[in-house]
Amino acid sequence: MTGIERVKAAFKRQKPDRVPAYPIVSGLAAKVIGASAKDYYTNFENLARAHLALYEDLRQDIVALMPDLFMEVEAMGAQVEFPEDDVPRLRSYLLSDPKNLTSLTMPEPNSSGRIPAYLEACRKVRSEVSESAVGGVICGPWTIAANLRGAENLIMDTTTDPDFVHELMRFAVEIPIRLGEALKQSGVGVSLSEAPASISLISPKIYRNFVLPYHKEIISRLREKKISVTLHICGYIDPIMEDIASTGAIAVSMDEPSSLEKMLEVSEGKCVVIGNVSTGVFVKGTREDIEAEVRRCVNAARSHYGYILATGCEISPRGDLEKLRWFCETAARVGQYH
Repeated sequence: MTGIERVKAAFKRQKPDRVPAYPIVSGLAAKVIGASAKDYYTNFENLARAHLALYEDLRQDIVALMPDLFMEVEAMGAQVEFPEDDVPRLRSYLLSDPKNLTSLTMPEPNSSGRIPAYLEACRKVRSEVSESAVGGVICGPWTIAANLRGAENLIMDTTTDPDFVHELMRFAVEIPIRLGEALKQSGVGVSLSEAPASISLISPKIYRNFVLPYHKEIISRLREKKISVTLHICGYIDPIMEDIASTGAIAVSMDEPSSLEKMLEVSEGKCVVIGNVSTGVFVKGTREDIEAEVRRCVNAARSHYGYILATGCEISPRGDLEKLRWFCETAARVGQYH
């Protein structure tokens, strides 16, 4: 089977020849073309070149075109710092004063910041990869809100000024809807990245009151336009798994701290489950460590055809390319369904 055939089988809950598999990488991919992480994030022509070169090497079943998590807020005027060999960092928050919300300008997919270059990179990769699925990654509304306000301030605001948080979220919702439509037009799938929305950072109550309604809104409005959404949440999500499965997302991408067994059970008949392989093994782990992680996940999902093996989150730009090869080789060897 081709990669795209395996992925389609997973979404139809049909038995593929083996579990579909892919690593989530961003700046690390730059090493394949001899570039730095900074080169990757500041020039998305390099992003496209890096992912195409990585695909030639790995032939993974999904090519996830991961930019940084600040692309959207930078397009609104935020200052972003780009270290040579690490992920970007925000220099300040546009909403350090909540009153600035009324002056924010919604980013335009075809003209704001690095977004047009990212969409062009998506089109280029999609045009050259025919045998595997290709997905774009954009920030979800809670991530955008946290990048505008600061996560700590935003969490405090849920208690001290909940009306402001809802106002901010209503603003933030429109951004992934616009970008989701633009990604669809670029020919790639849509994944929402919500790093700060896990119970590692917020309470289940905050998720249910301030995040869940907006996840449902985005996914519903995009579905009306025949656009399916994958939802990725880093960290620990066990207490909100039922909520996440209720969002309408076609797939849920989950991190290593959470229970794969529980998510597979909760998601039955609702969404495909993606991920759970520890990202740490790609930095400091051995080949045996990677094989153990792959086997753990494959064994947990052996009777669930609606599962895609992947890293639980983005692998650090400081990771090792050779370990990506070990991951893909191991997935092909031990991930076969019998």
